[in-house]
This record gives sequence, structure tokens and C-alpha cells, in this order.
Amino acid sequence: MKKCFIILTLLFGLQSCRTDNDSSYEMEVLNEVFDDLIKEMGALSVFETPPPMPFLGNNESMGYDTCRYNKEMEEFKEWNRRMKDTTLVIAVSDTLFSCYNLRLNIKYIESQLAERSYIEALNSMTDASMVSYPLNLSRIESRRHIKLRYSSEFPKGRDIWKEDYDFPFLGILRVSRIYFDREKRTGLLYSSYACGRLCGEDAIICIRKVNGKWSIEKHILLGVY
Repeated sequence: MKKCFIILTLLFGLQSCRTDNDSSYEMEVLNEVFDDLIKEMGALSVFETPPPMPFLGNNESMGYDTCRYNKEMEEFKEWNRRMKDTTLVIAVSDTLFSCYNLRLNIKYIESQLAERSYIEALNSMTDASMVSYPLNLSRIESRRHIKLRYSSEFPKGRDIWKEDYDFPFLGILRVSRIYFDREKRTGLLYSSYACGRLCGEDAIICIRKVNGKWSIEKHILLGVY
């Protein structure tokens, strides 16, 4: 009986070490792709140059109000100058959550994946043994002009948009566990970003390791709201 207890203790210890190593590697990968992730999900779209808005002319041909656009561009440049040294805040979900209970359209996602290694990663999204665990924001390196805060620090639900904050609040980012293929050459993660009550999207993010560096290869849009 004593020997069984010792063996079980060792097995649990080994499993714990393996889990810790897996989560540590996931955080390294997430840190590598995080800058691209927040850009891909639209969190930095406030800094992108707005396109000219077309209008329908008298002869029913499309045109552009260049005077109005030039004025808007000057206002946009001035806003960018003011915001250059301002720290912007993104609320990030406290947990890297499992995709097991998400109602994902697996067939649609699979149709968007061309390589077998991504299919391996997609299959692991249905693995119940991949459990959620707390996100350690301190493991994500400081981003220029962006401060990350846990979403639990903010009001719950829609009330998060009612607050008049004393800092520029960009939105809420949710990120899942990263699901890798067996050789850890490719990976998939689910992410959603909300910039307002009726502003945001959710997507599957495809990442690939090239020359020892992880980067985003494809963005599979699942929905907008």
C-alpha cells in the first residue's frame, strides 16, 4: 500500500511538472505573437489612417469629398500627436481558457486550413484534458504605449462600457489556450476583441514557427458584433 502511494505521488508530480512546462512554453509563444495579435484583432485600428469616404455624385458616379477628407486627416494627425506619449489600456481575460466547451464550427475552420499540421492542432481543441489556467500578465513583455490589465479589475458585463475612466480604454481581449501540432511547428488559438457594446469580432488565429520565431500566418474570422 505504501509503495502504491509513493508511485502515485511520483506520477502526480511528473504530471504537474509536464503541465507547468507546457504552460510556460505557451506563455513564451503568446508573448512572441502578442503584438501581432492585438493588431490582428483590431485593437490598434484607432491609429490606422482612415480611408476617404466615397459619395454618390449628381451623375450617379462615385466620388470623394477631398476637402472634408483633408480636414479629417489633419484632425487625425493631431490626435495621433497627442496620443503619442499616452498609455492606452486593454482589459485582458484573467484566464487562458480551454476551447473544449466553445461552440466552434469545426468543419468551417477545417475548410480554411490547408496544412495537415493545423488539422492536428484543430483536433486537439476538442480534447477535454486541455484545461484552462490563469493568465500571468507579467509574462507578457511591456508594450509601447499599451498597458494590459486583468478584466476582473473592471466592472462586470456591459457595465464596463458605462464607466468614465481617467485613462484611454481601448477594449477587452479574450485569448484561449494555444493548441499545437505534435511537432510544435504550427498552432491555433481562439481570440475575441470587443471595442464597444456593438463593436468587435472573434476569430481563430493560425500561428507558425519559422526560423525559430513564432508569427501569425492567418486570421479566420468567425463573427462580428
